[in-house]
Amino acid sequence: MRFVLLLFLPIYLLGLQNFKQFSLNDKYINAVKLYKSKNYKQSYEILSKLYLTKLSDAKLNFYLGRSAYETGHYEIALGAFERVEMLNPENLRNKLEMGRTYYMLRMYEEAEVSFKSVLNNPSIPKNVRTNIEMFLAKISKAQQKSFTHATVRVDLLYDSNINYASLNDTYEIGDVTLPTSDEKSDHATQIYTEIVNIYDIGEKNSFAIKNSLSVFLKDYAKENDYDLQYVGYVPSLLYHGNAYTVELSLGLDLMTLANSDYLQSYFFIPKYEYRHTTSLKSIVYFKYQKKQFQQDTDYGLNANHYELYYALQKIINPHSYMQTAISGTKEQKTQGKRIDVDYEEYKLSMIYANQLNSRYGVELYAEAKNRSYSDASDIFNKKREDNSATVGANLNIKILPTLTFNVKASYNRLESNVDLYSYKKYVISSGMTKKF
Repeated sequence: MRFVLLLFLPIYLLGLQNFKQFSLNDKYINAVKLYKSKNYKQSYEILSKLYLTKLSDAKLNFYLGRSAYETGHYEIALGAFERVEMLNPENLRNKLEMGRTYYMLRMYEEAEVSFKSVLNNPSIPKNVRTNIEMFLAKISKAQQKSFTHATVRVDLLYDSNINYASLNDTYEIGDVTLPTSDEKSDHATQIYTEIVNIYDIGEKNSFAIKNSLSVFLKDYAKENDYDLQYVGYVPSLLYHGNAYTVELSLGLDLMTLANSDYLQSYFFIPKYEYRHTTSLKSIVYFKYQKKQFQQDTDYGLNANHYELYYALQKIINPHSYMQTAISGTKEQKTQGKRIDVDYEEYKLSMIYANQLNSRYGVELYAEAKNRSYSDASDIFNKKREDNSATVGANLNIKILPTLTFNVKASYNRLESNVDLYSYKKYVISSGMTKKF
């Protein structure tokens, strides 16, 4: 009998160990379900007991950190995020959560370092960048100072069809066949600079004022008639809630073409961002813009611009995100009889960005667009309708923490029912981006 017991004891102990392991895994799966359903209190209770058995599990520690943060256990949250940092130092989402936790613990210098390490990454979505700016403004307020940062980008580019010359060699007007213009291609230098100042004004750190100044210059080597200069100023009022952000922006921009005044416009944009889950967000805005071209009053290009935009953004993992957007635009001329001003446009776009590792990041972009003009042409005896598609890719290589090398390529093709306006073009650029 003793021999039989000794024979089956290892099997019993192995079965007991497997049962305990199965029980732990079952509890972990349940905790993840609770976490994803935003039941942070119960997920914290389970994960805080499990993590000692899985100290090397980055996902478990991240879920624990988030659950602890949402239930006010900030010291526990920080410990969990620090373990994730050791296991996966390239996890941008974890750095963001560490920054938020440092802030709640009033460790402002550490929070600022964490937030800026994320802000310096070129692959993060624009709305995430705005949220980080708001946290940095809160830190600045706590330290009795406003927060300002700047971006400078210098690129060399090649454009294969600057003048949007037609795909076709000829076009017809009635019974007459005429030649189209030849494509003009050229190299250019372009410089983009943006300065952003943001200051938290809310008693509960919810309201902030944001001022953004941007300057863009494009100088072609030979085709100087297409040189472009742009200046834009956008003041905004932001309110940040638990699951949403509201932004009200006013704007003024000025554009010159070939060193001559070309366009002046004013715009108003109310924007709303809602976080459905920690990884899923909706972004919606309406834009009204008044365009005033700096030619004589009979030129007829002045217009009112209306745009409605919706995007759904999915954080796939801490290194990547995807965003799909749809928008509708309407422009109405304010004077004159031009037939190429009034139109309706619908656009569908997709962006996929992935920070492959601490040095390399990639962004892929695709867009489809339909534009229908309201006025019929007496020359072509039809209303013009354009369908276009654009694809692009951008590679970012981090040279220093605040210095990035960029390579970008895009291809655009437009098919119009009026052959004269069909075209194709590609643009290739490379340059450096510096953040201050």
